[in-house]
Amino acid sequence: MTKDVYAARRQRMEQLMTERGAKSTLVTSVPGVYYFTGVWLEPGERLNALVLRRGEDPVWVTAEMFQEETAACGVETYYFRDGENPYERVVSVLGSAAGLLVDGQWPARHVFGLAAALGQNTLPGNADALLDELRTRKDAEEIEALERASQMADQVVQQLAARLRPGMTEQAAAETLAQLWREAGSAKMSFPPIVASGPMGAAPHHDPDETPLLLDTTVIVDTGGLYRHYCSDITRTFVLGRPDKEMEEVYKVVLAAQKAGIAAARPGVALGEVDACVRRVITEAGYGAYFTHRTGHGVGLDIHEAPFVMAGNEQVLEPGMVMSIEPGVYLPGKFGVRIEDLVVIEEQGARSLNQAPKEWEDVLLGG
Repeated sequence: MTKDVYAARRQRMEQLMTERGAKSTLVTSVPGVYYFTGVWLEPGERLNALVLRRGEDPVWVTAEMFQEETAACGVETYYFRDGENPYERVVSVLGSAAGLLVDGQWPARHVFGLAAALGQNTLPGNADALLDELRTRKDAEEIEALERASQMADQVVQQLAARLRPGMTEQAAAETLAQLWREAGSAKMSFPPIVASGPMGAAPHHDPDETPLLLDTTVIVDTGGLYRHYCSDITRTFVLGRPDKEMEEVYKVVLAAQKAGIAAARPGVALGEVDACVRRVITEAGYGAYFTHRTGHGVGLDIHEAPFVMAGNEQVLEPGMVMSIEPGVYLPGKFGVRIEDLVVIEEQGARSLNQAPKEWEDVLLGG
Protein backbone atom coordinates (compact mmCIF):
# COMPACT_ATOMS: atom_id res chain seq x y z
CA MET A 1 0.00 0.00 0.00
CA THR A 2 1.17 3.54 -0.72
CA LYS A 3 1.81 6.37 1.71
CA ASP A 4 -1.41 7.97 0.46
CA VAL A 5 -3.43 5.08 1.90
CA TYR A 6 -1.99 5.62 5.37
CA ALA A 7 -2.38 9.40 5.11
CA ALA A 8 -6.05 8.93 4.19
CA ARG A 9 -6.55 6.73 7.24
CA ARG A 10 -5.01 9.36 9.48
CA GLN A 11 -7.28 11.95 7.93
CA ARG A 12 -10.37 9.82 8.59
CA MET A 13 -9.26 9.40 12.18
CA GLU A 14 -8.90 13.15 12.52
CA GLN A 15 -12.44 13.58 11.22
CA LEU A 16 -13.73 11.14 13.83
CA MET A 17 -11.80 12.96 16.54
CA THR A 18 -13.45 16.22 15.47
CA GLU A 19 -16.90 14.62 15.59
CA ARG A 20 -16.26 13.20 19.08
CA GLY A 21 -14.57 16.28 20.55
CA ALA A 22 -11.12 14.73 20.94
CA LYS A 23 -8.09 16.93 20.34
CA SER A 24 -5.35 14.31 20.20
CA THR A 25 -4.98 10.55 20.19
CA LEU A 26 -2.00 8.36 21.07
CA VAL A 27 -1.92 5.22 18.96
CA THR A 28 0.50 2.80 20.61
CA SER A 29 -0.31 -0.80 19.68
CA VAL A 30 1.93 -2.40 17.06
CA PRO A 31 -0.99 -3.15 14.69
CA GLY A 32 -2.49 0.30 15.31
CA VAL A 33 0.71 2.14 14.43
CA TYR A 34 1.10 -0.07 11.35
CA TYR A 35 -2.47 0.74 10.27
CA PHE A 36 -1.66 4.45 10.16
CA THR A 37 1.98 4.36 8.98
CA GLY A 38 2.71 1.10 7.16
CA VAL A 39 5.59 0.40 9.54
CA TRP A 40 5.46 -2.73 11.72
CA LEU A 41 7.61 -1.78 14.71
CA GLU A 42 7.85 -3.88 17.87
CA PRO A 43 9.44 -1.61 20.50
CA GLY A 44 9.52 -4.07 23.38
CA GLU A 45 9.24 -2.27 26.71
CA ARG A 46 10.12 1.14 25.26
CA LEU A 47 7.56 3.90 24.73
CA ASN A 48 6.28 4.07 21.16
CA ALA A 49 3.41 6.42 20.29
CA LEU A 50 1.95 7.89 17.14
CA VAL A 51 0.39 11.21 18.11
CA LEU A 52 -2.59 12.13 15.93
CA ARG A 53 -3.64 15.76 16.46
CA ARG A 54 -6.73 17.54 15.27
CA GLY A 55 -5.78 20.26 12.82
CA GLU A 56 -2.05 19.47 12.97
CA ASP A 57 0.37 17.04 11.38
CA PRO A 58 0.97 13.73 13.16
CA VAL A 59 4.14 13.11 15.14
CA TRP A 60 5.70 9.76 15.97
CA VAL A 61 7.57 9.55 19.29
CA THR A 62 9.87 6.56 19.55
CA ALA A 63 13.36 5.46 20.58
CA GLU A 64 16.38 6.68 18.64
CA MET A 65 17.38 3.10 17.85
CA PHE A 66 14.40 2.83 15.47
CA GLN A 67 15.50 5.61 13.11
CA GLU A 68 16.02 3.24 10.19
CA GLU A 69 12.55 1.71 10.51
CA THR A 70 10.72 5.03 10.76
CA ALA A 71 12.75 7.24 8.42
CA ALA A 72 10.71 6.69 5.24
CA CYS A 73 7.16 6.57 6.61
CA GLY A 74 6.32 10.20 5.82
CA VAL A 75 5.53 11.12 9.44
CA GLU A 76 7.64 13.59 11.44
CA THR A 77 9.41 11.67 14.19
CA TYR A 78 10.69 12.79 17.59
CA TYR A 79 13.34 10.47 18.98
CA PHE A 80 14.51 9.92 22.53
CA ARG A 81 17.59 8.12 23.81
CA ASP A 82 17.63 5.40 26.40
CA GLY A 83 17.93 7.11 29.78
CA GLU A 84 15.94 10.17 28.74
CA ASN A 85 12.37 10.71 29.90
CA PRO A 86 10.25 9.69 26.89
CA TYR A 87 7.05 11.09 28.41
CA GLU A 88 8.46 14.60 28.27
CA ARG A 89 8.92 14.07 24.53
CA VAL A 90 5.23 13.21 24.22
CA VAL A 91 4.23 16.20 26.37
CA SER A 92 6.27 18.49 24.11
CA VAL A 93 4.05 17.38 21.25
CA LEU A 94 0.74 17.39 23.12
CA GLY A 95 1.13 20.60 25.08
CA SER A 96 -1.68 19.59 27.43
CA ALA A 97 -3.94 16.69 28.33
CA ALA A 98 -7.09 18.44 27.12
CA GLY A 99 -9.15 16.16 24.89
CA LEU A 100 -6.52 13.39 25.00
CA LEU A 101 -7.34 9.78 24.10
CA VAL A 102 -5.05 6.74 24.31
CA ASP A 103 -5.66 3.30 22.86
CA GLY A 104 -6.40 0.57 25.37
CA GLN A 105 -3.32 -1.47 24.46
CA TRP A 106 -0.79 0.86 26.10
CA PRO A 107 0.73 -0.69 29.24
CA ALA A 108 -0.34 1.00 32.47
CA ARG A 109 3.25 2.00 33.30
CA HIS A 110 3.27 4.25 30.22
CA VAL A 111 -0.16 5.71 30.94
CA PHE A 112 0.92 6.56 34.49
CA GLY A 113 4.25 7.91 33.27
CA LEU A 114 2.53 10.24 30.83
CA ALA A 115 0.04 11.40 33.45
CA ALA A 116 2.92 12.26 35.78
CA ALA A 117 4.73 14.19 33.04
CA LEU A 118 1.55 16.12 32.29
CA GLY A 119 1.04 16.86 35.98
CA GLN A 120 -2.45 15.41 35.79
CA ASN A 121 -4.42 13.57 38.45
CA THR A 122 -6.76 12.10 35.84
CA LEU A 123 -6.03 9.58 33.11
CA PRO A 124 -6.70 10.15 29.40
CA GLY A 125 -9.80 8.77 27.69
CA ASN A 126 -9.97 5.48 25.80
CA ALA A 127 -9.54 5.77 22.03
CA ASP A 128 -10.60 2.20 21.22
CA ALA A 129 -14.14 3.04 20.09
CA LEU A 130 -12.84 5.48 17.48
CA LEU A 131 -10.08 3.17 16.32
CA ASP A 132 -12.48 0.25 16.09
CA GLU A 133 -14.85 2.33 13.98
CA LEU A 134 -12.10 2.75 11.40
CA ARG A 135 -10.54 -0.70 11.52
CA THR A 136 -13.70 -2.83 11.51
CA ARG A 137 -14.49 -1.85 7.91
CA LYS A 138 -11.67 -3.28 5.80
CA ASP A 139 -10.67 -1.71 2.49
CA ALA A 140 -10.03 -3.70 -0.68
CA GLU A 141 -6.31 -4.17 0.02
CA GLU A 142 -7.01 -5.46 3.52
CA ILE A 143 -9.64 -7.91 2.29
CA GLU A 144 -7.22 -9.16 -0.36
CA ALA A 145 -4.59 -9.81 2.33
CA LEU A 146 -7.11 -11.56 4.60
CA GLU A 147 -8.31 -13.71 1.72
CA ARG A 148 -4.76 -14.74 0.87
CA ALA A 149 -4.05 -15.58 4.50
CA SER A 150 -7.23 -17.66 4.57
CA GLN A 151 -6.23 -19.54 1.43
CA MET A 152 -2.97 -20.38 3.15
CA ALA A 153 -4.97 -21.61 6.17
CA ASP A 154 -7.05 -23.89 3.93
CA GLN A 155 -3.86 -25.37 2.54
CA VAL A 156 -2.19 -25.84 5.91
CA VAL A 157 -5.14 -27.45 7.68
CA GLN A 158 -5.65 -29.94 4.87
CA GLN A 159 -1.95 -30.80 4.80
CA LEU A 160 -2.02 -31.41 8.54
CA ALA A 161 -5.10 -33.62 8.24
CA ALA A 162 -3.19 -35.87 5.84
CA ARG A 163 -0.48 -36.34 8.50
CA LEU A 164 -2.60 -36.97 11.59
CA ARG A 165 -2.18 -40.48 12.98
CA PRO A 166 -3.32 -42.22 16.20
CA GLY A 167 -0.53 -42.03 18.76
CA MET A 168 0.94 -38.82 17.37
CA THR A 169 1.00 -36.31 20.24
CA GLU A 170 -0.93 -33.06 20.20
CA GLN A 171 2.36 -31.21 20.62
CA ALA A 172 3.89 -33.00 17.63
CA ALA A 173 0.87 -32.01 15.55
CA ALA A 174 1.27 -28.38 16.71
CA GLU A 175 4.94 -28.41 15.73
CA THR A 176 3.96 -29.80 12.34
CA LEU A 177 1.57 -26.87 11.95
CA ALA A 178 4.42 -24.43 12.60
CA GLN A 179 6.48 -26.12 9.88
CA LEU A 180 3.59 -26.12 7.42
CA TRP A 181 2.97 -22.43 8.00
CA ARG A 182 6.61 -21.62 7.30
CA GLU A 183 6.42 -23.65 4.09
CA ALA A 184 3.25 -21.77 3.13
CA GLY A 185 5.06 -18.45 3.45
CA SER A 186 4.06 -17.28 6.92
CA ALA A 187 7.02 -16.50 9.17
CA LYS A 188 4.94 -17.33 12.23
CA MET A 189 1.44 -18.33 13.27
CA SER A 190 -1.15 -15.69 14.11
CA PHE A 191 -1.74 -17.37 17.49
CA PRO A 192 -0.55 -20.51 19.33
CA PRO A 193 -2.43 -23.39 17.69
CA ILE A 194 -4.99 -25.59 19.36
CA VAL A 195 -4.82 -29.34 18.81
CA ALA A 196 -7.22 -31.21 21.10
CA SER A 197 -7.97 -34.94 20.94
CA GLY A 198 -10.92 -36.74 22.54
CA PRO A 199 -11.73 -35.46 26.05
CA MET A 200 -9.17 -32.67 25.65
CA GLY A 201 -11.47 -31.24 22.96
CA ALA A 202 -14.04 -30.38 25.63
CA ALA A 203 -11.79 -27.43 26.62
CA PRO A 204 -12.25 -24.79 23.89
CA HIS A 205 -8.75 -23.32 24.34
CA HIS A 206 -6.83 -26.46 25.24
CA ASP A 207 -3.04 -26.10 24.98
CA PRO A 208 -1.45 -28.95 23.00
CA ASP A 209 0.53 -31.28 25.22
CA GLU A 210 1.94 -34.79 25.14
CA THR A 211 -1.54 -36.34 24.97
CA PRO A 212 -1.59 -38.82 22.08
CA LEU A 213 -4.20 -38.48 19.37
CA LEU A 214 -6.80 -41.12 20.16
CA LEU A 215 -8.50 -43.54 17.81
CA ASP A 216 -12.25 -43.34 17.20
CA THR A 217 -12.72 -39.79 18.46
CA THR A 218 -12.46 -36.17 17.36
CA VAL A 219 -9.39 -33.97 16.92
CA ILE A 220 -9.97 -30.21 16.96
CA VAL A 221 -7.40 -28.21 14.97
CA ASP A 222 -7.55 -24.40 15.34
CA THR A 223 -4.79 -22.50 13.57
CA GLY A 224 -3.88 -19.38 11.62
CA GLY A 225 -1.02 -17.60 9.91
CA LEU A 226 -0.10 -14.23 8.48
CA TYR A 227 -0.01 -12.53 5.10
CA ARG A 228 1.33 -8.96 5.08
CA HIS A 229 0.62 -8.86 8.83
CA TYR A 230 -3.07 -9.79 8.34
CA CYS A 231 -4.28 -12.83 10.24
CA SER A 232 -6.13 -15.96 9.31
CA ASP A 233 -8.08 -18.20 11.70
CA ILE A 234 -9.62 -21.56 10.83
CA THR A 235 -10.90 -24.52 12.83
CA ARG A 236 -11.66 -27.99 11.56
CA THR A 237 -12.69 -30.98 13.64
CA PHE A 238 -11.49 -34.30 12.27
CA VAL A 239 -12.33 -37.87 13.27
CA LEU A 240 -9.59 -40.48 13.51
CA GLY A 241 -11.02 -43.96 13.10
CA ARG A 242 -14.71 -44.75 13.34
CA PRO A 243 -17.01 -42.25 15.07
CA ASP A 244 -20.03 -43.20 17.13
CA LYS A 245 -23.54 -41.88 16.53
CA GLU A 246 -23.19 -39.11 19.11
CA MET A 247 -20.10 -37.69 17.40
CA GLU A 248 -21.86 -37.66 14.06
CA GLU A 249 -24.94 -36.02 15.55
CA VAL A 250 -22.96 -33.30 17.34
CA TYR A 251 -20.81 -32.59 14.30
CA LYS A 252 -23.81 -32.16 12.04
CA VAL A 253 -25.53 -29.89 14.59
CA VAL A 254 -22.45 -27.65 14.81
CA LEU A 255 -22.10 -27.54 11.02
CA ALA A 256 -25.79 -26.63 10.62
CA ALA A 257 -25.36 -23.89 13.23
CA GLN A 258 -22.32 -22.47 11.48
CA LYS A 259 -24.10 -22.42 8.13
CA ALA A 260 -27.08 -20.69 9.77
CA GLY A 261 -24.74 -18.02 11.15
CA ILE A 262 -23.11 -17.40 7.79
CA ALA A 263 -26.54 -17.17 6.12
CA ALA A 264 -27.76 -14.69 8.77
CA ALA A 265 -24.72 -12.40 8.49
CA ARG A 266 -25.63 -9.55 6.14
CA PRO A 267 -25.59 -5.75 6.19
CA GLY A 268 -28.04 -4.23 8.66
CA VAL A 269 -28.28 -7.33 10.88
CA ALA A 270 -27.15 -6.94 14.49
CA LEU A 271 -24.19 -9.05 15.55
CA GLY A 272 -26.22 -10.30 18.50
CA GLU A 273 -28.84 -11.65 16.10
CA VAL A 274 -26.20 -13.64 14.22
CA ASP A 275 -25.13 -15.14 17.53
CA ALA A 276 -28.77 -15.92 18.34
CA CYS A 277 -29.29 -17.71 15.01
CA VAL A 278 -26.29 -19.91 15.63
CA ARG A 279 -27.20 -20.58 19.25
CA ARG A 280 -30.82 -21.41 18.35
CA VAL A 281 -29.77 -24.35 16.18
CA ILE A 282 -27.57 -25.82 18.90
CA THR A 283 -30.10 -25.22 21.68
CA GLU A 284 -32.97 -26.80 19.76
CA ALA A 285 -30.81 -29.89 19.25
CA GLY A 286 -30.35 -30.16 23.03
CA TYR A 287 -26.74 -29.01 23.27
CA GLY A 288 -27.20 -25.35 24.24
CA ALA A 289 -25.52 -25.78 27.62
CA TYR A 290 -22.36 -27.02 25.88
CA PHE A 291 -21.84 -24.03 23.59
CA THR A 292 -19.85 -21.93 26.04
CA HIS A 293 -18.35 -19.05 24.05
CA ARG A 294 -19.36 -16.30 21.63
CA THR A 295 -20.04 -17.16 18.01
CA GLY A 296 -17.14 -15.15 16.62
CA HIS A 297 -14.80 -12.18 16.57
CA GLY A 298 -13.37 -9.74 14.09
CA VAL A 299 -10.04 -10.59 12.46
CA GLY A 300 -7.55 -8.25 10.80
CA LEU A 301 -4.18 -7.00 11.98
CA ASP A 302 -5.17 -8.46 15.38
CA ILE A 303 -6.41 -12.02 15.68
CA HIS A 304 -9.18 -10.86 18.03
CA GLU A 305 -10.61 -7.44 17.27
CA ALA A 306 -13.97 -5.76 16.79
CA PRO A 307 -16.65 -6.58 15.80
CA PHE A 308 -17.66 -9.37 18.19
CA VAL A 309 -20.41 -11.82 17.29
CA MET A 310 -21.99 -12.28 20.70
CA ALA A 311 -25.23 -11.98 22.61
CA GLY A 312 -26.27 -8.42 23.39
CA ASN A 313 -24.12 -6.78 20.72
CA GLU A 314 -26.46 -4.40 18.91
CA GLN A 315 -23.84 -3.17 16.45
CA VAL A 316 -25.05 -3.85 12.92
CA LEU A 317 -23.02 -5.50 10.21
CA GLU A 318 -21.62 -3.34 7.40
CA PRO A 319 -19.84 -4.20 4.15
CA GLY A 320 -16.12 -4.65 4.71
CA MET A 321 -16.38 -6.25 8.14
CA VAL A 322 -14.46 -9.53 8.51
CA MET A 323 -15.17 -11.97 11.32
CA SER A 324 -15.12 -15.61 12.35
CA ILE A 325 -18.21 -17.77 12.62
CA GLU A 326 -17.14 -20.58 14.95
CA PRO A 327 -19.79 -22.41 16.97
CA GLY A 328 -18.79 -25.36 19.10
CA VAL A 329 -20.18 -28.07 21.35
CA TYR A 330 -17.98 -29.34 24.19
CA LEU A 331 -19.05 -32.47 26.07
CA PRO A 332 -17.02 -32.85 29.31
CA GLY A 333 -15.14 -36.12 29.53
CA LYS A 334 -16.07 -37.06 25.97
CA PHE A 335 -15.06 -34.85 23.06
CA GLY A 336 -15.53 -31.47 21.42
CA VAL A 337 -16.49 -30.15 17.99
CA ARG A 338 -15.80 -26.66 16.60
CA ILE A 339 -16.01 -25.46 13.00
CA GLU A 340 -14.69 -22.03 12.03
CA ASP A 341 -14.43 -19.97 8.88
CA LEU A 342 -13.70 -16.29 8.31
CA VAL A 343 -16.34 -14.36 6.38
CA VAL A 344 -16.37 -10.91 4.81
CA ILE A 345 -19.62 -8.94 4.76
CA GLU A 346 -20.59 -7.81 1.28
CA GLU A 347 -23.70 -6.03 -0.03
CA GLN A 348 -25.55 -9.31 -0.60
CA GLY A 349 -24.43 -11.12 2.54
CA ALA A 350 -21.44 -12.98 3.96
CA ARG A 351 -18.80 -14.56 1.75
CA SER A 352 -16.57 -17.20 3.28
CA LEU A 353 -12.84 -16.63 2.92
CA ASN A 354 -12.18 -20.29 3.74
CA GLN A 355 -12.86 -23.18 1.41
CA ALA A 356 -11.32 -26.13 3.25
CA PRO A 357 -13.84 -29.02 3.16
CA LYS A 358 -16.01 -29.35 6.27
CA GLU A 359 -18.88 -31.71 5.43
CA TRP A 360 -19.14 -34.78 7.63
CA GLU A 361 -17.68 -37.08 4.98
CA ASP A 362 -14.76 -34.70 4.48
CA VAL A 363 -13.47 -34.88 8.04
CA LEU A 364 -13.43 -38.68 8.45
CA LEU A 365 -9.76 -39.60 8.33
CA GLY A 366 -9.88 -43.29 9.05
CA GLY A 367 -7.39 -44.93 11.32
